Amino acid sequence: MIRERRFSLAAVAAIAIGALACRGTTTPRELSDPGITEPSFTAAVDFTPTVVGRGNLGTFHIQSKAAGYDVELKSHDNTDIAVVNIDVKPGGHSGWHYHPGPVLVVVKTGTITFYMGDDPRCSPQVHPAGTTFIEKGGMVGLARNEGTVDASVVATFFVPAGSPTRIDAAAPGNCAF
Repeated sequence: MIRERRFSLAAVAAIAIGALACRGTTTPRELSDPGITEPSFTAAVDFTPTVVGRGNLGTFHIQSKAAGYDVELKSHDNTDIAVVNIDVKPGGHSGWHYHPGPVLVVVKTGTITFYMGDDPRCSPQVHPAGTTFIEKGGMVGLARNEGTVDASVVATFFVPAGSPTRIDAAAPGNCAF
């Protein structure tokens, strides 16, 4: 019985040594596929968010009709709302990203230029102080301050409860920056 155990341990050792010897000469199939690459994420530069507040609203359906003004907001899912002040230095940008829900943006000072990753021409959308824009959930985009003065915005995020407000994304191939 002892001899059998020694033989078994010797056989296991021989197999392990053989496997290690071959390790440098074989390449796993997933590593040899040249089509698999890492996404090229872009980090934000001179883009400083400051959370004003975040809270959970749950599911909601709000209808407001007053003096001829009609607004409706609705979510079937448990929703957090976050309000963030964002300062962007000249030349600063958000990096390519998307949000899990819609974002309402008010430009307070300066000018923000927004690029959408799904726009084949990557056309700039210029938003000066006093204007607003909406980022749809799931839409990859990049916000830049292409001006010479600081820009600031207030962003209101509607996101699934507990989720991040921003998710980094790979740079789309249609935008050359």
